[in-house]
Amino acid sequence: MVLGGMRQLETLAIAVFVFQETGNAFYVAMMFFIQRAPLIPFGLAFGVVTDRFNRKAMFILVFAIMAMTAAVLGVLALQDRLEIWHIVIGVFINGVAMTTEFSLRKPMLADSVGSAQVGRAVGLDAALLTSSLALGPVIGGGILQFVGIEGVYFFGVLAYAFAAFLIYAVRYQRPTAPVSRPNFIADFGAALSFARSRRVIMSILAITVIVDLWSTPIRSMIPVIGEDELGVSPLLVGVLVSAQGVGSLIGAVTIALRMAPKQFGRVYQYGAFLYLLPALLFSLSGWYAVSLPLIFIGGMGHAAFSSTQSALMLMATPLEMRSRMLGLLSAGIGVGPIGILNIGLMASLFGAPNAVTIVSIEGLIALGVVTLVWPMLRRGEDVSPAE
Repeated sequence: MVLGGMRQLETLAIAVFVFQETGNAFYVAMMFFIQRAPLIPFGLAFGVVTDRFNRKAMFILVFAIMAMTAAVLGVLALQDRLEIWHIVIGVFINGVAMTTEFSLRKPMLADSVGSAQVGRAVGLDAALLTSSLALGPVIGGGILQFVGIEGVYFFGVLAYAFAAFLIYAVRYQRPTAPVSRPNFIADFGAALSFARSRRVIMSILAITVIVDLWSTPIRSMIPVIGEDELGVSPLLVGVLVSAQGVGSLIGAVTIALRMAPKQFGRVYQYGAFLYLLPALLFSLSGWYAVSLPLIFIGGMGHAAFSSTQSALMLMATPLEMRSRMLGLLSAGIGVGPIGILNIGLMASLFGAPNAVTIVSIEGLIALGVVTLVWPMLRRGEDVSPAE
């Protein structure tokens, strides 16, 4: 939750700060691009490497690196020496660290609860993460407005240090001994072969790629549209972004408590559609009072997609393949920077609202095609490894 909350808090604050400094939507999109660019190379690598080392120790190291990065940037901001290129380096370092979400934290969660409870556990975990999506942007916008960017970074130092302490205090032991495998290339090849052999995994990955190529990049334009088109303050921009988090929280809690894991396939697929449709309407709105509920509804679609994504992958994968499959999922999410670059360029050429309109329509078309090609999730078919 700390990792997710700080990601949302820093992302919103940095987006507003960079837009205020440059007035260029493309530079804002580039911050999102740089944050997510490490997902493909590092997501794949960590998916293999973390199987060989102590996950708990690696996770503590991740938080220590993020705390040190935030401390350096906070000091630079306090001395009025913070430049855009400093922010770029910090965003990239945190982007690398955050790729461990799939290869470290989620496998640790799955190991702790056992295969029978993976679906429920990941669903509840998603509900906690989406609460950070609701609170993070409001806190980030508030700190930026009333304290400044240095307050955002120093808050991050405290949050990351607290998270490292919590991980240290947790008792965790992998239930089975690590398997000796030949090398990285062989591991990677085995992961790809296994994914290709299971149509359900291919469908999960295909929808992931579509959402992160066309849906998720839209989030980078919300601060720009709020600041430039709707003309509201950083705090109200934070409220606008947080509306998605509130919708996500309500959706995730509902899914975790009311939906059986066998329904996750349908929830995942239809949630992707519900994520995009309100975004299309938001791009045509122009009114804050209309935009707020649309972002909220999109958040519910985001919850349906994100709270079942990892659960489906874990449910469809045998224990010995989990880290590698989640690494592959992380790589699928890693196409997001291409979508962010795309929407940033279109925003520079046509304006942020028009850019959101275009990518929303493209994404809906792509989802329709995937639903026809891989219909097993829509049909509610069993996703367990034994076919």
